[in-house]
Amino acid sequence: MKIGIISDIHGNLPGLDACLKALAEEGVDQIVCLGDLVQFGPFPSEVIDLLQRNDIDTVQGNCDRAVAKGRDNTGNLFENLHWEHLAADMLQWTKDQITPEQKKYLKKLPAELRYKVGSRRILCVHGLPGNICGSIQPNVTNEVYDLMLERNSCDILVLGHTHEMLLQPRGSRMIINPGSVGGGTLPGEATVAVLDISEANTTASICWHRIPFDTILYEKKYRHEDIPETFLKCILLGRDPRGKWHTDDYTRRQKWAEL
Repeated sequence: MKIGIISDIHGNLPGLDACLKALAEEGVDQIVCLGDLVQFGPFPSEVIDLLQRNDIDTVQGNCDRAVAKGRDNTGNLFENLHWEHLAADMLQWTKDQITPEQKKYLKKLPAELRYKVGSRRILCVHGLPGNICGSIQPNVTNEVYDLMLERNSCDILVLGHTHEMLLQPRGSRMIINPGSVGGGTLPGEATVAVLDISEANTTASICWHRIPFDTILYEKKYRHEDIPETFLKCILLGRDPRGKWHTDDYTRRQKWAEL
């Protein structure tokens, strides 16, 4: 069984459309979305519609929760106060784009999804189990990974939120993160993961795909809506909208200063 995994779409309709087409060509049996459909991107309403039309299993992200509950912040931590203020403005704009029916949809999204393929137990969440804004801290011990899998009764733990690709194998078990569709993981590209589990012997493998998308369409819509261009630059140059760089490539940082 092949499971396509997408996460952190953040209002990136061209990215989502490209990812769904790529996963269909890959021949996946199912697609799972790890949340954060909205915020930072110019197509929040359209992203919700596309996921609903394709009947894609989706968990609730912290940005989805903030919009659904009418909150003034998403719970994200930003690297500087200016970006935090820009994100608050963006959140208000995003809430204004969402219909009452879409708000109900976001509100009803589950905190987790569980699947079983053969004997393999799969748990999908946005941040960490029981912590929607949580993330694995760097340089944790292997015992922490093992405890996380054991306490949550799963063999494969699938996480989003960080916008960073991750594979942490623990014997026959694993923790994975697909990266993001609209979280600035790569410049002008989305990332998705494909989890392939043999139903005969329950062996599991994981691979990632880089998916280019129509950045011209994205930029045109973004500028038309006249929303903070900082987050547009994040998509074009590959930077997390909370401020973190996902790469040590200093040429991107130079382009950031020039753009």
